[in-house]
Amino acid sequence: MAAPTDRSQLALVEPTPDTIEDDHVIQRALCCDLEALADGLPALPPSAAIRRLCARVTGITTVHFARAERVVARLPAGARPDAAALAGLREMHALDAAHGDDLVTALRDRLGPLPDAQAGQLAYMLRCFFDGCRRAIALKESWLAAARRADVTPD
Repeated sequence: MAAPTDRSQLALVEPTPDTIEDDHVIQRALCCDLEALADGLPALPPSAAIRRLCARVTGITTVHFARAERVVARLPAGARPDAAALAGLREMHALDAAHGDDLVTALRDRLGPLPDAQAGQLAYMLRCFFDGCRRAIALKESWLAAARRADVTPD
């Protein structure tokens, strides 16, 4: 069977720890691209590049967050984070999703060089999103690494 190619099909694939680690590679690349965008402000890339960045942000917030939470929640009891830690991850993802939605809206509303005040605001929004994503990646990967060290797989 061929691998799924669109986001709606990918959401149907049962995720594994390997899926999440692959997602994290993609997410890290997005974070680097967003950081480069923040560092280059007030200049903005062409509108087609902005649309691609927006689609990548939306993909992370709509597909990855949900499947990462499913994988972590299915880790065997000995390796699974407790309920409070899982709730904390859901809160991190909710905050990152809100930042992502705000960021996508802000990016889609801007074309061309930005006034300094708007550049500062957009830089802050970009950093909120990619810093939050990097924190969540580190947390999830610590749990997945602990599960691998214990040589366990999700239920």
